[in-house]
Amino acid sequence: METDINKIISLAINRNASDVHMQAGQKPIIRINGKLFIVEDGEIFQSSEPSDEFRSYMNEDQLNYFNKHGSTDFAFSYDNEYRVRGNIFRQQTGLSISLRIIRNHILSFEQLGLPKIFHEISNDYRQGFFLIVGPTGQGKTTSMAAVLNYINQNREEHIITIEDPIEYVVRNQKSIIEQREIGTHTSSFQNALRASMRQDPDIIIIGEMRDHETMQAALTLSETGHLVFSTMHTNNAPQTIDRIIDAFPEQKQKQIRIQLASTLTGIISQRLVPGLEGELVFAYEQLLVNDAVRNIIRTEKVEQIYNALQSEEESGFVRLEKCLAQLVNEKKISKETALSYAMNRDLIDMFMEYESVTA
Repeated sequence: METDINKIISLAINRNASDVHMQAGQKPIIRINGKLFIVEDGEIFQSSEPSDEFRSYMNEDQLNYFNKHGSTDFAFSYDNEYRVRGNIFRQQTGLSISLRIIRNHILSFEQLGLPKIFHEISNDYRQGFFLIVGPTGQGKTTSMAAVLNYINQNREEHIITIEDPIEYVVRNQKSIIEQREIGTHTSSFQNALRASMRQDPDIIIIGEMRDHETMQAALTLSETGHLVFSTMHTNNAPQTIDRIIDAFPEQKQKQIRIQLASTLTGIISQRLVPGLEGELVFAYEQLLVNDAVRNIIRTEKVEQIYNALQSEEESGFVRLEKCLAQLVNEKKISKETALSYAMNRDLIDMFMEYESVTA
């Protein structure tokens, strides 16, 4: 198993793949620019239990969790220049392993093609609650790492990250960086966030918000003058706001609406869409919270956000469909791709016509 894993990771790196999938009874599969490819010359993966070598990649808590629940997350360094984030799980034919290859060199905003809002939040924001959201595999962690790296290079801050697992390892530059991994350095997000209130942080980065206890702690930290960043697996800003509120018991939702309205500063929903040259192109929806949005959150009218923010230039709102239409007009992606990623397909033609008239 050791030879197979090392060999396939090396091959994935050489082919600039983002992910590796190993399934009992099958040849390895790698993902390159969003597409899956079978490694035809790879050996069939056969295993029903983790080998001793693979167990060494997991700590005791992760191994115990796997034995109890049939799956666990883990991460390890590879060849000094890479981190590998993985999930191992039991399924019908035996074991499966999914690995994400992470180059431990953090790219700049320009290299990633991120919009100017990332510069603004990294330069100017001192408190509040900012979320980067999107489906799995859309680069949220990479964008968050770019924010952390920029702040580290340009601001003197005390930054605590709470991650499960740690993906990008960041060293102190102008800032103090302290990275904590669930299961290795702390037992849970909630315990780490509670402890952070006594650790004098300026900025807290939460790898992912998964439950209402973590969300509550993030809101409380934001209220007390900290800058809090996190990610969620949601599709857009209204869904994100609803997901946070709905995570709480009904009797607490009114209070959470008030807290969220007063602390939320912005939401970026991002996608990596196939480009015309086979590359992945960054597309996004941007919501910066203003008084109109705060009132909408407080009054339980989240579905009205899009209608209330039609004047994008004044509100700091960029709709995903407008971004996709602009990418089509710039000949970076096809119209078919834009339609397939749009939440409202009817808006693509409208925004394409608008962009061409105003260009």
